[in-house]
Amino acid sequence: MAAAEREVAAFEDGAIVQLSSGNPLSVDAQVVVVDAAYVRVSDRRVLAGDGTLEWSWPFEDLTLVIHGEAESWTLLVTNDVGDFGVAVQPRDVARFRALLDGARLGFVVHYQQPAQGHLAPPASEPFAPAVPAPAPPMAPPPRAHSWAAPTTAVPPAGASTTELPAVLPETGSAPGDPHERGLAGIDARSISAWFGSHQVLDRVSLHMRAGDVTALIGPSGCGKSTFLRILNRMHEMIPSASMGGQVLMDGHDVYDPTRKLTDARREIGMVFQKPNPFPAMSIYDNTIASLRLTGTKASVDERDEIVESCLSKAGLWNEVKDRLRQPGGGLSGGQQQRLCIARALAIRPRVLLMDEPCSALDPTSTRRIEQTIVELVEEVTIVIVTHNMQQAARVSDQCAFFLAEHGTPGVIVEHGATAAMFSSPQDPRTDDYVNGRFG
Repeated sequence: MAAAEREVAAFEDGAIVQLSSGNPLSVDAQVVVVDAAYVRVSDRRVLAGDGTLEWSWPFEDLTLVIHGEAESWTLLVTNDVGDFGVAVQPRDVARFRALLDGARLGFVVHYQQPAQGHLAPPASEPFAPAVPAPAPPMAPPPRAHSWAAPTTAVPPAGASTTELPAVLPETGSAPGDPHERGLAGIDARSISAWFGSHQVLDRVSLHMRAGDVTALIGPSGCGKSTFLRILNRMHEMIPSASMGGQVLMDGHDVYDPTRKLTDARREIGMVFQKPNPFPAMSIYDNTIASLRLTGTKASVDERDEIVESCLSKAGLWNEVKDRLRQPGGGLSGGQQQRLCIARALAIRPRVLLMDEPCSALDPTSTRRIEQTIVELVEEVTIVIVTHNMQQAARVSDQCAFFLAEHGTPGVIVEHGATAAMFSSPQDPRTDDYVNGRFG
């Protein structure tokens, strides 16, 4: 704890937990134990660590706290990370949650009823939290246009797992038609989004072409990241969030209530602003974690091939091939981000979303990530949010300029080929922004 902080309580036999998908309200997601840890609460934050690595959740950064209704885990959701949390021993649950309730500054507290009942762990085993149940769909705010409220389909009991081809195809000469390579485009149609009664996007439409890198640019607060998260249904993870419009991939609605959330996430992967590998898991296990968490079968030989293939495509293989069994949390920030890219590639997504993936990295790591993006676009359609205009110009084929003026919701001012957007924009506001004269 920092000197200015006052420690309120310590729980020495807790655990770090992580969600198996980015949506803490998903019925398909498992809360899994990452490592045994101490858990400490101060008057400013929750702190947890295992003696080597340490995690911190300042109260002012929390947007959502989710307690397992019949379990001892708690997810602590911030804008950057939505799938980490802690668990305390059952005897400590009431005290721990009372401390959080007493410290809350504005975050929403939500309770999850496990879908399959309480799973009491044996005394000799670590925690085994159960599957969280989904929150009921939010009622939309009144709008003049039609509304499509997102829902989550519950998978049938005993659903079979998915077989995965052994490795991703090697980069090389590809057919001219991106669809022949299994790539998919995304059509966002009249997307509006709210957090509670606050509207952040107003009828945004954008076609993101298959086999291209599409960059979303614009000043902070104009709705770029919200738009990106809507594309693979991560907007649903916030209880106060709602949206209208359609997201189509190959003509099929991503929000179709008959479509399983895990299928949407399998086809539309995501890399976040802050690297979020499983810190105590090995580099090898991190890379194939998405296979286990989505129930995808692969033999030992197939897993070995997937690890080498995905780490190579993320530009990390030569740096880590001799230490695959070491913890992923021991890598540098840039290496951790490339590990997260490799993890996302392991289940062969057709679209990869990247939310400012280089914002916290040094120039050398940023250059390597950009090189990876340019190489990956032969195999996966990429949509990237970036504040770096030079980066957008270097890596993207298409560009969309978002803007929210004078307290109005975000809209797209202009979109088109990146070269044209930067050399001869049609709107003077775009010209001012890409040339650094904005604001």
